Parts: sequence; C-alpha cells; structure tokens
Amino acid sequence: MYVPNYIPEPLEVPGNITEERYPVRLMFIRRVALLHIGSLGVIALLTQLSFPRMGVWYAMVALTLCLSGLDLLRIALRGKASEAKISTLCLPMVLVLVAWGVQETVIDGWPVFQPVIGVACVAMFTVIAGRDFSFVGCYLLSLIGSSAVVAACANAGSFDRIHAAFALGTNACYVTYLVYDMASLLARRRLGEELAAVVDLYRDVFNFFGYAVRMVKHWRKHRIWTVK
Repeated sequence: MYVPNYIPEPLEVPGNITEERYPVRLMFIRRVALLHIGSLGVIALLTQLSFPRMGVWYAMVALTLCLSGLDLLRIALRGKASEAKISTLCLPMVLVLVAWGVQETVIDGWPVFQPVIGVACVAMFTVIAGRDFSFVGCYLLSLIGSSAVVAACANAGSFDRIHAAFALGTNACYVTYLVYDMASLLARRRLGEELAAVVDLYRDVFNFFGYAVRMVKHWRKHRIWTVK
C-alpha cells in the first residue's frame, strides 16, 4: 500500500501570522483569545434583550445560514483584504444570532455557561504562559481546569446527571475545537485581522464538513489507500 500523505496540506494565505516572528504570533494568539471571550461577554449582554420566541431549532437554522454564508464569502474572497473587512463588519450580526440561540436554549432549560469557562481558561493560559505558550499545553491545562470548574458549577446548581453530562461534554468539545481552530487559523490570517479571526472561531465549526470533502479529494488525487 502506497501512502504519500494521509491529510491535505492546510490552507494558507500569503503573509499569514505563521510567517511572523514568535513574539508577534504570541501577541496575535493572545489578542484573539481575549477578543473571543469579550465577544461572549457581548453575547451575555444581548441575551438580556427580549428576542421574539422562535424555538431552538429555528434559531439554530438562522445561525447556520448566517455562518454558512460567511463561509462562502471567505471561500470567494480568500486571501483578499476585503474579506477580513467584510467579515469584521458581519461580527455584530453573528453575535446577535448566537445570543438569540443561547436565549432559546436557556428557556428550554439547558446550561450554556460552560463555553465562557472554557474560553476564560484558554485566555488565561495565553496570558500566563508568556513565551512558554504551546497549543498542547493550552489544551490540556484548559480542559482540566475548565472541566473542574464546570463540574463544581453543576454540583452547586444541583444539575441532574443528564444536564451535568451535557455541560461537561459541551465544555470538552468547545475547548478542543477552540484550541485546534486557533492553531489552524494562524495560517489563514494576517496581522491586524484579529476580529476577522474571532468571526472564524464562530463559522469554522462548518469547516469539518468542508475538510472531509478536501480529505476525500486529496486521497483520490494521490491514490491513497490504493494497492499497487
């Protein structure tokens, strides 16, 4: 069996953050993490507004359509400065739709505080670690720390087993996704595009579907798993 490469090369844009000096990369990572937790704070404030009731399902559909549209925008304008500017302008719309979905989820009785704890742990690590920052260390320590806090909150809130498991599971998934995506978007963003990177952290959840398609095409192109 001849296997030249299992996975496709990551997408890159010219002049991306990975080409910058190490201190510059660290500062970018720190800014994105702090801006992301700031965006969650804005979402928390927006949930205090009285949105029309439409149910979790329809709220998720509206958010999915918005993020899918932003994904298509990035594909169409990949590498162009206008893409980052347009994405940044769309951030308020994304936050409103996420807040709407969060409000509907809370009304249905499901916990939604756990992403804030996970992001807070990631942001705290990026600040404290300094030049010793690593994504592996960030992931492991943030996952352990946030899981402990979420478990304590679930116990204090007298959650039943299903809701406690949901809180712990979504926290683990979110921290995993957040750290992985922060590492990946360094090759797709340039210095000064931190807010566009925050938008990426919301819309990149759909990249898993696109990545699966890229993987299949990569295998076919290089005849991977083909016995010669």
